[in-house]
Order: sequence, then structure tokens, then C-alpha cells
Amino acid sequence: MNEFDEMINRSGTNSLKYDFMAIMNAKADATTLPLWVADMDFACPQPILDAIKARTDRKILGYSGHMTGEYFRAIGNWMQRRFNWYVHSSDIFISPGVVPALSNLVRALTSENDGIIIQRPVYYPFTNSIVNNGRKVINNALIEKDGYYTIDFDDLEQKAKDPSTKMMIFCSPHNPVGRVWTEDELRKVGQICLDHDVILVSDEIHFDLISKGHKHIPIDRLFPKENRIITCTAPSKTFNLAGMHTSNIIIKNDEFKKKWSAEVGSSHLGPLSIVALQAAYDESEDWLDQVNDYIDANLDYIGEYIKEFLPKAKYYKPEGTYLAWLNLSAYEKDYKKLSDLMVEEAHVLLDDGHIFGEEGNGFERINAACPRPILKECLDRIALVMNRVFTGNELRDFTYDTPWKTDQDYSTLVSGKKNYLIFLRYYGCTLCQLDLKRLIDRMSEFTEKDTLVSVVLQSDPALIHQQVKESEIPFNLICDPAQKLFQQYYVASGRSIRDSIGRSTLDKIKTANTLGLIHGAYEGNELQYPAVILFNEHGIAEYVHYGKELGDVPSIDEMLAKIGGNKQ
Repeated sequence: MNEFDEMINRSGTNSLKYDFMAIMNAKADATTLPLWVADMDFACPQPILDAIKARTDRKILGYSGHMTGEYFRAIGNWMQRRFNWYVHSSDIFISPGVVPALSNLVRALTSENDGIIIQRPVYYPFTNSIVNNGRKVINNALIEKDGYYTIDFDDLEQKAKDPSTKMMIFCSPHNPVGRVWTEDELRKVGQICLDHDVILVSDEIHFDLISKGHKHIPIDRLFPKENRIITCTAPSKTFNLAGMHTSNIIIKNDEFKKKWSAEVGSSHLGPLSIVALQAAYDESEDWLDQVNDYIDANLDYIGEYIKEFLPKAKYYKPEGTYLAWLNLSAYEKDYKKLSDLMVEEAHVLLDDGHIFGEEGNGFERINAACPRPILKECLDRIALVMNRVFTGNELRDFTYDTPWKTDQDYSTLVSGKKNYLIFLRYYGCTLCQLDLKRLIDRMSEFTEKDTLVSVVLQSDPALIHQQVKESEIPFNLICDPAQKLFQQYYVASGRSIRDSIGRSTLDKIKTANTLGLIHGAYEGNELQYPAVILFNEHGIAEYVHYGKELGDVPSIDEMLAKIGGNKQ
């Protein structure tokens, strides 16, 4: 087994990603699969774990200093070996993270009301570091075409020319769109900033995570004689060390160094952070090459999956980072509804695209640095919800069997008529018996509204044929023992009994027991959820309800009230 296939239980480890999902979205619960915050679900490289253990074996974790030859050599050697980029030890300044470093740089090197350029859709703390410090966001929005993003250089130059523009915060590789900027693009960005005296702060935290066929170039390397470029780096994304709070900020300008030090004051790394960084850069390069291969394959897998199961989605494989930027706007344009669908219906927690700027509306960012089964489960959940019927969608035609007839064409049956398509479980289920009884008792009210009703069950038609006469069922009874229609209409099932039984289910069980309904033969998926869809005379869905537990079926009064064009 590939070491990156290992499923590591992170619950109960104070994991922000797992244990504190509600910080990101209060609707997340124990069933939610988190692929949001950018850390990996892979074990850290063994040399790092060994180095940390060796350090804790020394038993004392007191105040520590990083100012040693070993620390600076580890960083310098890495930059030169991986990027042919010379970094002098005197230019390396530490920070607990790139995000706090950005705020420190904004405060240290700009004044209130100064303009700072960013390129949305972009990592949202860029905006926070500007707005929260009383500066103005200047948006040089990226240009998107078929999922591929480029820089609007004419707009960038115009905004850099403004005397009030003092800084640009640049993302390289870009988060979330995944671009690894070419040398030509980098030279243009750098030259525009230098020509107009705009300080260039380049966040390159993802610089080690590059897809095959692409190469990251530190922008500072292209301007070796200039000192107005600041580069933010860290081993955190590369080696899954975010919890070590270790970042290295490369500042070459003496004036900027003084202002940084005045803003930040005295700072030291923890003892475990120091040995972790050294073991990462000195001993873990092979691991990085392997994890890059695994992530690259995951990103390819996403593309293959989307072509087959999410054909209306748009996805351009990231050139860098492990973050997939998925355009789902063809399924749902309203970013608030899309966010709710992800958490409440698909039970996945992703980073909603709108938080990266309005240019991200309709997108979701997926963290692909996880074992393949986790990634597949995430995509399966998304596909299940996105491929459902929504109001405004057309009826999906099918042929079907009843307990008394075979190979019936549904579109012919309902042509020119309003019709309800109702998915339940199976004939012997007491919950379904209750729903069927209620329909039978009040079917005349649907007929009065000139509305057909069809109920889909997972039952074998021969079994129902033995139990009931056709004349006793006043609606169309469709048998789908292979659950093909459930799949065609993407009607979900629960993941466990606990997740599938709520108040509506318990109330219906109690009512069924009171009426003396007795459970018959078990058939199909015992955890199958229901669904109710109303199509108008033109075969367009006007009302859609996908149940969230076993008994979650609208009442007869609710269904009758929807007939006549009322929207969901």
C-alpha cells in the first residue's frame, strides 16, 4: 500500500480541519467530510517525526533560539538546490505564519489609506490584512477563460501608477486558482512594481507543491539587483507542518528590515519547530517528491471524475498547490445556496469560492492532499447533490415496470399533465405503508387538481402483485428493485441508522404503530431516503424535496398546496 493511502484518524487531536469545523461553518456536524483548510491528511515525513522525538527525549522544552548555522544553512541549501535561488542568512526573518507576516508588513511598510494591490479571486487573508489595518484594497482581478487564469497587465500598470498605491501582495503559486506563473509573467509583474515604486510582497508558501510539467520560479530570483521584493516562505504546506508555526520572510532591503523589526519586536521559534524545519529541508526531499506525485495523481483523478460524473462543472488542473478550484455555477449560481448544498446536503465542508472575492462566486475549493478514498467520497457526495433535479429542470424520462405491466414509458404517461414523482423505500416498510395509505385516502384531491401521482418503490413487482390488486392502488406504482431510477434522480441514502432517523421519522413510526401497520418483507436499501418532485404540464420541475431522513416526506396538504405553479 502506498504510504499516502493511509487513513489517519485526526479527530480528537485539536485538528482545526476536523475538530473545529464549526468555526468555518456552524452547520457542519459529525457526518461532514472536511476538505477545506490547507493542510494535508498525510503523515509528516519520518525524519521530521524522528527529529521531534529525539528533541523531546531531551525532556526540557524551554525558550529556544533559531539563530544557528544549521538553521540558516537548511533554508539556504533548500532554496539553492530546489530553485537556484541564493538567500543570505541575514535576509531571513521568522514569523509564526505567512498570514501574520502579511499584516506586519502592511503596517510596517505602508500608511493608513494607502492602496495595496491584490488579484482576486485570491486567498482571503490578503484582503483581511489590508482592510483590518486601514488600507485600501486595489483589485487587479485575474482574467478567467475556460478555467485558466491570466493577469490583466494593462489594468495592473494603471493601478500601480496611482501615487497612493504603495504595495502589491502577489500569490505565487496562486491560491486558489492554481497558476504557476511563467517567467515572462513574473518579469512583467516585478517590473511594473519596480517601475512605479510599489513594494512587492510575494507569498510563495506553496512553492514546493508543483504539478508535473511546471516549474516554480521565485520572483526575487529574477531581480537579483533589486531589494524592494519581499518573499514569504514556509515549510508548512510542503511538509504538513502548519501546526509548528514556522515561516521565513526574506527581506533584502535594510530600511525594510528595520521597520519589520520595529513592528514585530523580538521573536523566537519553539524548540520543536527548529528541529522540524531542519529535518524537513535536510532529510525529507525524497518524501516531497513522492507526495507531489501522489497529489498530481489526485488532481488528475478529479479531472477524470468530473468528466464522467459532474459534466457541467468546469475544472482546470492546478499547475501548483494541492487545491482544486471547481466551478459549479452551471449547477447553482447563487453562492449562498451552493454553500448550503455543500454542507447541508452533500455533507462536505469546502472553502466556498465567494470568500476569495466575488470573482469566486459559484466555485468551491477542494483540498486534494488526502488519501484517494477520502477524495472519492467527497466527490461522490458532491455529485449526488449537484446531479439532483432542481426547480426549473426537465423531467428525466425512463421506462418502468409496475406489478401488473412492463416496459411503460413515463413521458408518454405524463405528457401534457402535472405529475408528482415520489420516491419511497419498499412496499413492506411501515413508513411507506403510512405514506401510501395517506395518498390512497386523499388521491381524489390530486385528481381534482388534474395531477397524476407516481410512486417509485425498490420492491420486486412480483412480490407486490401477490399482495395487492391493481384496482386498490389509485396512482401509478413503479417498481425499481435495481434502484436505477433512484440513481437516475440521485436520491440519496443515509450513512448510518443514527444519521437517518430524526423527529419526522420517529413521529411516523409512532403513527404507523398506532394504526397497526405491520412490517412486511425487507427489500432494497434499508437506509434509502425519500424524494418528492412536482413537474408541470411541460415536464419542468416546479417543486423539489429531497428527504434528509427516512421519514422526511412532505404532508399531503403541503404537496397539494404546491400544485398550480407555486415555486419551492
